[in-house]
Amino acid sequence: MATQKRKISRRGIIWLVSLGILAVLFVLSLILFRREAAEEGVIETSPYALDSSASQRFAVMDGGYLAVASGGGLQIFDENGSLVQREAVTMLQPALDASGDYAAACDVGGTTLVTMDRKGNVKTSELTGAIIAVAAAPDGWLAVVSEAQGYRGMVTVYDEKQNVVYEWYSGEDYVVNAALSGNHTLAVLCAGSGGAKVHIFTMDSEEEAGHFASDELMMDVFWTDDGKLAALSEKRLVFLDRQAVQTAEYAFGGLHLYDYTTGGEGLTTLALSAYRTGGTCTLVTLNPSGKVIGERTVDAVTSVAAHGKQILVRSGEVLTLYNQQLEDMRSLEIDPLGVRDARLLQSGRVLLIYDYSCAVQEI
Repeated sequence: MATQKRKISRRGIIWLVSLGILAVLFVLSLILFRREAAEEGVIETSPYALDSSASQRFAVMDGGYLAVASGGGLQIFDENGSLVQREAVTMLQPALDASGDYAAACDVGGTTLVTMDRKGNVKTSELTGAIIAVAAAPDGWLAVVSEAQGYRGMVTVYDEKQNVVYEWYSGEDYVVNAALSGNHTLAVLCAGSGGAKVHIFTMDSEEEAGHFASDELMMDVFWTDDGKLAALSEKRLVFLDRQAVQTAEYAFGGLHLYDYTTGGEGLTTLALSAYRTGGTCTLVTLNPSGKVIGERTVDAVTSVAAHGKQILVRSGEVLTLYNQQLEDMRSLEIDPLGVRDARLLQSGRVLLIYDYSCAVQEI
């Protein structure tokens, strides 16, 4: 049986040629659009598909990775926005901390603890006491603050495999928070009727290495990037050595603490306002010796973030990049509608966080 050849009419040839021209024009327009987008600072990435949740917490890990804790669990995305791993657990009040290659999430008031690294290795545990806070160290070690029957709180230190390596129980004051340094020195913040105390422990001794006491309310304790300890109150930032002896302080001078960030290669950045609700803020960068490195006034501060030697400040619809001396480097206008947060990934690269996704931009 002979094969029948299909004959194409002249009209069909013209139609095919026209279709080909349209396809070429479409490709050219797409190339031009992408070139214009690149010139405007938009970087093409895989979409960050965030779990839908009323409560979300975000933390930037090494290499520009993003950890997201929500009511549905813990997610980690790589620097291109691709999902590395997702652990689905229910967390009514998620809390998150990240350091180095590791992230830890917990359900505050619950018993669920989830840890994950940049390779996607994940471990989920159910603790016996209600969790109050979690702190991650760069090598995957964790300090978990939780309730303990018969005590006013306890701190458990886990290694990277979640083996228990240290426990401390508080019989006098309530445990508020903890911080674990890279060399596994533990700092514990407690609150009682007499004020606040910061206790310091090493993993090779049950006796404390030292403690610092204050009659004021303290809200946070953290290790700076160069291994110094800082305690933050509503009135000042106090710097301590590894025996909890005060070495320096920065008093707020009657201003209210609106926001702060501990990133930035050993520096702490404070946003201080005359009003508790924010507005015009005095930005201050401090080194671990308590010395002011930079200071300036910025209108309508929404948030501050830091990475390396740069600080990102969001003021409404404007993102501004500063150096450590708070000298203006460059800025970018954004559409403020829907932007929940802005994080600095690395030099000039900013992650804009929306309800269900993220976008990377260059400033």
